[in-house]
Amino acid sequence: MSYLNQFIEKCQATFTKDRSSEVKVAKDYLSSRGISDDSIEIHKIGYCLKSESIPDEIKFYGKPSGSFDSNGNGHSYSILGRIVVPIYSEFSTLVGFATRKPSLEPGNTWWNLSSPFKKGEHLFLLNKTRRNIFEKNKIYLVEGYIDAIILYQEGIKEVAALMGIHLTSRKIGLIARYCDNICLCLDVDENNSGQKGRDKAIHALRDFNFQKSISIIDLPVGEDPDIYVINEGISSLLEKEKVLSKSEIKEISKKILMQRRKNKGGYAGR
Repeated sequence: MSYLNQFIEKCQATFTKDRSSEVKVAKDYLSSRGISDDSIEIHKIGYCLKSESIPDEIKFYGKPSGSFDSNGNGHSYSILGRIVVPIYSEFSTLVGFATRKPSLEPGNTWWNLSSPFKKGEHLFLLNKTRRNIFEKNKIYLVEGYIDAIILYQEGIKEVAALMGIHLTSRKIGLIARYCDNICLCLDVDENNSGQKGRDKAIHALRDFNFQKSISIIDLPVGEDPDIYVINEGISSLLEKEKVLSKSEIKEISKKILMQRRKNKGGYAGR
């Protein structure tokens, strides 16, 4: 068993067996996000204690996601005292993990390994949902880890997450391998970044020549899919699905191309 597998198993065991107040805070955080004990076990979610001795192979796994602090602290401080979610390849090989502080503080987001694990080459949860995606001939594509976990928990088994980055050609290739129909259910932010991300995903699908059904789920501004499902239910979410026509897809793609030309200083008047 690799050091990475051993680390994930240790974090998982800490989460299920440790009764300290530190671990309780992490469990309470996941509970506040609607994640059940069963989901914690199914997805092998763990916790890395603040006092944990991190092996060098884990401590220096990948490249820094940001600059080191004044004391030279780097990787281990993005792992200690954090919830740990393992990330698997399409065929269930452990390829990395994501961590997050168990807090709802503004700006607190997931920290991901950047190398050798590459988010652009994987879809979170695809290892568990690819069979359902193939059988239903459809995928619900969400942005984040908790979005995917909650939708899976509440009954949508044909779901996968982008892990917070754009839709790459590699990811589209993975999707096309299993289904003909894709539904984009992405975050809708007040600064309009979520909508822009969705439009870029639609353009990427068209550019990839994904000549199949593309649909979207538009949520109220500021609502993430996981929060919406917890508050309103799966049925309400699915009722918002809209299949895009070819002309709508073309128009969205055209808008993206025009914006790119504008940003480059090119003429976009046609």
